[in-house]
This record gives sequence, structure tokens and C-alpha cells, in this order.
Amino acid sequence: MEAKKIIITGSATRIGSAIAKSLAGYDIEITIHFNKSKNLAKKLKAELEEAGSKVYLIKADLNNLKQVNKIVPFAYKKMRGLDCLINNASVFEKDDLINFSEKSFTRHMNVNLKAAAVLIKDFKKFLKFKKGNVINIIDQRIKKLTPFFFSYTLSKAALATLTKTTAMKLAPDIRVNGVSPGPTIKNKRQSEKHFKAQWKSTILKKQVDINNICKTVKFLIENDNITGQIISVDSGQSLAWKTPDIMNSKE
Repeated sequence: MEAKKIIITGSATRIGSAIAKSLAGYDIEITIHFNKSKNLAKKLKAELEEAGSKVYLIKADLNNLKQVNKIVPFAYKKMRGLDCLINNASVFEKDDLINFSEKSFTRHMNVNLKAAAVLIKDFKKFLKFKKGNVINIIDQRIKKLTPFFFSYTLSKAALATLTKTTAMKLAPDIRVNGVSPGPTIKNKRQSEKHFKAQWKSTILKKQVDINNICKTVKFLIENDNITGQIISVDSGQSLAWKTPDIMNSKE
């Protein structure tokens, strides 16, 4: 299966931008969603158009349901159809059980979970009875839980559940899968030293190549026998086992 009329949320920067570039080409139309990165979105649009794609930009705050509801109708009207939705946008803020705020918790749930659910619902509505693809960008943290990044982790764990339950509901017309990246790009809170230590601690001891995230997305689009699956592209980060309790064991 191919994807020729694609919506990608949060695609002006980072992984979303790389996915858009990997899918661009002649006969491909892409709707780029952004919120605050207007200049980067415009720059990406020019780059994708140079690759042969038709590109449409839409600004929307995914914490605002009214704005979320505008995305799919806009894309459908511009591209005169839909066949792929990639829920990539997310909020990633530091908190834990003791210090989380209602505002931050709600924002994580709205952007990382509720927006994805609403977009999938709208995607199904406009797709009608045609075949389509949904890919949710999740996180390897859902497989290697910690008490840190409390609201973010809960929202992504719920997104993983959404991936599986919507795959059940929307089959056979729409396939729904997920990709869980590991240490791919340094986040704004990390130093280079900390980020290097993070990927060095994976069992493959290597940073995740962003191109491999993109290849996995394309694989899930093209393989029409896969639905309800979440693939970790994390250099084995979610399998890390050399913790003090294991290493100090005498067994």
C-alpha cells in the first residue's frame, strides 16, 4: 500500500520533519501541521515542494479541541482525499507524581492522546470506506517504565492502548500501528554529555538513526498485513537489564 495524501502532526521539526522528507516526492501531497514553528514549517514546505510534493500548512494548538477539529477537514479539502495520518506531535514536560500540576497533566493528555483520538475519528469519517493508514509515534518509555516524566509517560502509554484498540475497531479498512523511538535527538533539557550517556547505555550502544525511524514508518505504510503493532526503534533501550540489582546478584 502507498501513502499519497498524508497528514503529519507536529511535523515542522525533529522526527516529524524527517518523516515528511522521507515520504515526499512526485504525486505525494502532504499536510504539515504545526503550532509555534511557523518559519520552520514554511522552510520545510519549500523543501518538500522542491522534492515534487504538493504541501499545505495548517497551524493548530492541539490543546484546543476546536483547532484540532479543523485539521482533517482542511487536509481533505486541500488534498481532495486522505490515505494516511501520522500522529507525531507531542508535549514532553518534566514532572512526577509529587509535583505534577493539573494544567500540565491536562495538556499532556490533550495533545498526546485526545488529539490523536479525535484526528483518527475524523480521519475515519472522511475516509469513508476507503483503505487507509494511521501511525502513532509513541516512545520506548512505555516499555521501560520509570516514575519520571509522569504525565508524559501516562499519555504515551494510553496512546499505545489507543493504537491497539483503534486497530481492532477500524479493521479491515484502516490499519493502525505505532513506532516507539529511543534516543534519537537530544531534547532541550539535555546536555550533549547526558544525551551521549543515554544512548551509550542502550544494549546496542548507539544513537538511533532518525532515518531508521522513517524507514520503519514507510515499512508500516507498505506492509498491509500489519495492524495493531508497536515497533520499538530504540537500539534496545527498552531491553536494558544491567541494573544494580541484577549485576550485584550472586545467582
